[in-house]
Amino acid sequence: MLPFQLPSVIGHRGAAAHAPENTLAGVRCAANLHIPWVEVDATLVACGEVVIFHDTELERCSNGQGAVALHTYEELRRLDAGSWFAPKFKGEVIPNLSLLLTELNRLGLGVNLEIKPTAGQEAQTARHIADVLQTHASLPDILVSSFSQQALKIMQQRMPELSRGLLTMAIPEDWREVLSDLSCTSLHCDWRFLTQDKTQALRQAGYKVVVYTVNDPHVAHRLFSWGVDSIISDRPDALLTIAPPKHAFIYSESIE
Repeated sequence: MLPFQLPSVIGHRGAAAHAPENTLAGVRCAANLHIPWVEVDATLVACGEVVIFHDTELERCSNGQGAVALHTYEELRRLDAGSWFAPKFKGEVIPNLSLLLTELNRLGLGVNLEIKPTAGQEAQTARHIADVLQTHASLPDILVSSFSQQALKIMQQRMPELSRGLLTMAIPEDWREVLSDLSCTSLHCDWRFLTQDKTQALRQAGYKVVVYTVNDPHVAHRLFSWGVDSIISDRPDALLTIAPPKHAFIYSESIE
């Protein structure tokens, strides 16, 4: 059982269609759009710090160069992670996990925290994320997910009280065994590989079904009709009017 209600719509990397992804500006944008949860990516860098960044390379989402994992946080925090998206976001920083958690608590948002390790660093990444989470006196509602079963196993051992979700593209044939072994509460998959029968089977087995990344309201409507619990979207505001009502979220703060 989840210790919280999973919202129908989750903002992908904040609100990726409206603000630079995986930034505090993106998180604030989601709050402004009345989106109660965001999904973000957590990865490990050279100094042992956990930062919020999706790609393995810096070029697409910052003015930096090279592999993210080979930089220290002192180097990364000096980069501009906003101008690539729009001039008004110039100077937006790459946040570390602690900064993100503080901002989520301030805004009252929940988070789907994806553990996104560099290949070969699955165990180290999960351990460092657990270390950060355990140092925070107050955590937001949090669901940890990952494609890495090793990372999820470490989170299961270190912080068994945290809800866990298995990330996949297509749903594996042995999903029952894997989800049970990792004590997961949810399965997160690419919506294009989901069927109504799979949705019903997962829900009947007691698991939440989360899909990514859906920006078309017509597709979202069909998925909700199948019983999908949560949809992750770059344009979460476009899905709110068709999402099954769960709970109200009201926040307003200018991100200009």
